[in-house]
Amino acid sequence: MYETILVPVDGSENSKHAVGEAATLAAKFGSTLQIVSVASDQRYVQYGVTLGQDVMETFRERGEEILADAKQQAEKADAKAETHFVVGVPKVQISKELPEKYGASLIVMGKSGVNGISRAILGSTTAYVVRHSQVNVMVIDQRA
Repeated sequence: MYETILVPVDGSENSKHAVGEAATLAAKFGSTLQIVSVASDQRYVQYGVTLGQDVMETFRERGEEILADAKQQAEKADAKAETHFVVGVPKVQISKELPEKYGASLIVMGKSGVNGISRAILGSTTAYVVRHSQVNVMVIDQRA
C-alpha cells in the first residue's frame, strides 16, 4: 500500500509517536521509512537573526542524534528505515521536495514539534504540509 513513508523528526514527543506509528505501518505493509531531520537554512534578517556555520554544525549534530534514536525505534518495531539529514526550508522540504526525492506516498508527522517560537512567527510546519503536500499526510498527536 505505502512502499515508502516519509517521517520528519525533530526530537519532540509528537515526532517520536509519529515514528512509532509509521514503523507499525511499515512493518505491516513492508514499507521503507525515510526518516528525515530538516535543519532550516533560512535567514531571519527581518527579525535580526542570521545563522552561522557553527549553528548549522550544532543542528547537524543534534539532527544526527535524533535520527539515530528514530532509526533504532523503527528497527525495534521490525521496520526498514533509512535516515537523512537535510538542510533547507522545512515546510517546503517535507511537503514537496523530499516526498518526490524518496518516492514517498505517505508522510507521517507529529502534530507539533519542539520549536514554539518559530511556529508563532512563521506558522505550523504540520499545517503547511497538510495544505501543500501532493501525497497523503497522517498527523500524529502524542496524546492519541
